[in-house]
Formats: sequence, structure tokens, C-alpha cells
Amino acid sequence: MMPCNCRSEYEKMLLENFKEVAPDATDHRVSLLGYAFIFGSNTLDENGCMQIEMTANHPLKKGGFKSKKQTSNLLFKFCPFCSKPYKEGA
Repeated sequence: MMPCNCRSEYEKMLLENFKEVAPDATDHRVSLLGYAFIFGSNTLDENGCMQIEMTANHPLKKGGFKSKKQTSNLLFKFCPFCSKPYKEGA
């Protein structure tokens, strides 16, 4: 359970704005994608998250370098909009 309703409020505001800037379009939809479900022992929580992309040139055995990319996810402990903690005591 989210400690706030920022996600739904921002999706609503973005949808209203989208309808204003694209009035000739139909079936407008907006969804904030940076959220993940977190499974606990007896809970299912939703936290904000952001994908991280890390790139570096790694040395090759035969000489030279090759660019390698890695991705990971960063989970927020606090709502990125209102700063309320996702869990008590965070």
C-alpha cells in the first residue's frame, strides 16, 4: 500500500494536460511507469523505482577496450513527489 496518492494525482494531472495539448486525438491515456511491486513476507507493496544504466570501457585480453553496458534498478525509500516514506520508520 502506498503511503500517499501522488502517483494517481500526477497521472490525472498529466492526462488533463495531454488532452489539452492533443485535443484532436482520442482515447488519451497516461501511466507513470517507474513503479515496482515488492513482495514481503505477508505483503505486496508498491515502490517508486528508476532504471539505472551503467556504461564503461573494459580492457580486452587482446588489447584495446570494449564498451559494456549494465542495467539495474534503484528502488526509492521515499515517494519522489511528496517525500513520504514507503515504510514506517524508513
